[in-house]
Amino acid sequence: MVKIADRILFYLFLKPLSYFPLGILYFYAMIVSFLTYRVIRYRRKVVHGNLVRAFPDKSAAEIQKIERDFYRHFMDFIAESIKAVSISKKQVLKRTSIKNPELLEELAKQNRSVIVVCGHYNNWEFYALSLPELVPSYTPYSVYQPLSNPFFDKILFRSRTRYGMNLIKTREVIPFFKNSTHQEKLVVIVNDQSPSNKKKAHWNTFLNQETGWNIGPEKLAQKFDHVVLFGHSERVKRGYYEVEFKLITEDPPSMPKGEITDVYSKMLEELIISDPKNWLWSHKRWKHQRPDGV
Repeated sequence: MVKIADRILFYLFLKPLSYFPLGILYFYAMIVSFLTYRVIRYRRKVVHGNLVRAFPDKSAAEIQKIERDFYRHFMDFIAESIKAVSISKKQVLKRTSIKNPELLEELAKQNRSVIVVCGHYNNWEFYALSLPELVPSYTPYSVYQPLSNPFFDKILFRSRTRYGMNLIKTREVIPFFKNSTHQEKLVVIVNDQSPSNKKKAHWNTFLNQETGWNIGPEKLAQKFDHVVLFGHSERVKRGYYEVEFKLITEDPPSMPKGEITDVYSKMLEELIISDPKNWLWSHKRWKHQRPDGV
């Protein structure tokens, strides 16, 4: 049953806010960033602990600067996510572009399906909305974990799919791949969260810490022979992003177990080190330890 408070929050606050120009939303984001960092101190311990362990050679002052920059970036992302609820197709395409579309065009000519692995880096909402128009040679899909709140899950689903993106629930991934083997597709999988099963995870060193990875994208690519790309968006300027794809492998079945995941995690690590504030430091990425015998 939908709670009245959820409807009030969305229809009287979030949705009206989404019609505001981004410049005004950024102004509010700047205020909320200060309050979140200085007053509410939202997940400050988690963010600080993650950064200290990821960058042991940085000084306290350098860590603090990354923290402040992260909260500013995070609130900008929240503002952009609110805007994404009602942003027009014209506006989202104006704000998102692909740096190297020729890579996908060449793969499409070869009738190759593609799995794009990416992390929670920069704005993935504009990315999802714009991809169907930016990559016309493919039918785009994105794997997502439904929200625990059914009302907001429905809102999110409707928002992300309104310009052509297709969403696959995590529990439906295997049946989807089995039933669509003859269809060229592009499937985006975000793979930088803590794995649900640490015993079945692939473990390596990532940002100076022993890290477990969900091996699902690698297994899918190898079983169904999909090209694997690393995808990420770079912030050109406030509110404007450029998506870039990098080849991991065109021949997944030939790769040793764990290598695709290792290559992906190394690419993500290099990206994060180049500009740390843009990654989602507020989640507990390292809450599991490698089990004995794994």
